[in-house]
Amino acid sequence: MKSEEFIEKLKETVNHFELLTKGDRVLVAVSGGPDSVALLFGLFALKSDLDLKPYVAHLNHKLRGKESDEDERFVRDISSRLKLEFFSKRVDVKKEAKRQKLSIEECAREVRYQYLEKIAHQIKADKIATGHQADDQAETFLMRLLRGAGGAGLSGIPPKRGKIIRPLIRTTRQEIESFLRANKITARLDSSNYLPDYFRNKIRLTLLPKIKKEFNPKIVEVLNRTADIISTHQEHIEEECERILSDTGITRQDKIVIELKKFTDYDICLQREIIRLCAGKLKGDLNRLSFDLVDRSLELIRQKKSGKKIKLVGKIWLEVGERELAFFVEKKKKRLNSLISIPGVVNLRDGKVRIKSEIIQRMPRNLITPDQNVALLDMDKMQKPFRLRNRRKGDRFKPLGMKGTKTLADFFIDTKVPHHLREEVLILTSKDEIVWVVGYRISDEFKVTEKTKEVLKMEMTFH
Repeated sequence: MKSEEFIEKLKETVNHFELLTKGDRVLVAVSGGPDSVALLFGLFALKSDLDLKPYVAHLNHKLRGKESDEDERFVRDISSRLKLEFFSKRVDVKKEAKRQKLSIEECAREVRYQYLEKIAHQIKADKIATGHQADDQAETFLMRLLRGAGGAGLSGIPPKRGKIIRPLIRTTRQEIESFLRANKITARLDSSNYLPDYFRNKIRLTLLPKIKKEFNPKIVEVLNRTADIISTHQEHIEEECERILSDTGITRQDKIVIELKKFTDYDICLQREIIRLCAGKLKGDLNRLSFDLVDRSLELIRQKKSGKKIKLVGKIWLEVGERELAFFVEKKKKRLNSLISIPGVVNLRDGKVRIKSEIIQRMPRNLITPDQNVALLDMDKMQKPFRLRNRRKGDRFKPLGMKGTKTLADFFIDTKVPHHLREEVLILTSKDEIVWVVGYRISDEFKVTEKTKEVLKMEMTFH
């Protein structure tokens, strides 16, 4: 492939996917291999036309001993010849993968992108360019197809994702090698790319060549086109799910709640994507969220067993409630056990929850309030110390209207309080007796009666 043709194809891809704008600061990820080296020289050729400011970043994974160190020196030398600022870092990926309990491939990817994002932030780069090309796209499609991916997985490698751009995504490995030969540009060859140990390498070295030879010599172009088609459909579905979530979901930093009835009314295609979207928003990515787990979640939802939950990925859980679905991050809650003054005002959870207590001068017409965030209590029955705390094992109280006592655990079950909310429920106590399960029910022992002399009104508000 002639230099002009290669640069023109690169430029067409940049324009088609709107990957760059004039004046962009671009951090180019260069491993030293043919793809990333061709990318660097290609973008350098567009430097004047697009008024680009390129930088070079290299991560030494320390997986191949001296070879890895030589790759680093090689990329440093190229950067020096092109007079581009160079950044590098060494990470023992094998050791890090063991620590994080990840495969070496997964860990290398995560470490690489974390490093690139860090340098991009440091130099205020507008874009991060990586050397993924058309053959990579075909290999990725086959890998995910064989592992049983859904629409999102079969969309392949996106031309852009956030700051990440892939200007060579429509250029084949053969075209890249032809460009390098024509311009007498050398590149490093990663010996690990030719070892059949990794799944991708088996596809690259065995499966794709066999398909090219025996079935379709243009299989790379075919798989790229298929990935493009699926990607367009997937984008439409994701946009629709984002709209659904913004219209019907309640989102907080560590939780997303959706009305169960509305969710079950959607087509199964949208249901699957909503589950993926919620998990991705809470986790930050969709790595290791399997299609199987999404389908198991749908089966749990179809059974409508309130209180049942399933672990989706990492620390992300889905719980089926009586009327809602809750996606939440499992984390160790800060235990609350605070002495409070009554009457008075207490601010909790960084000021987001406020509980105000005051003595009412006149007896209220209704001795029981229908608003569960308001409690009317007999002040004469209350004794110091007053505390606000979380639930404890063995908690019991006498819910308003009942003759006997009940465990707090049973009360939560009967009242259908979702599991994900139970640790957040506040308990007001008077001399260690439960007075009010805040937001749900007061104790019958502290209710206002005709004999009450002094009424305490407590109200919980949210900010």
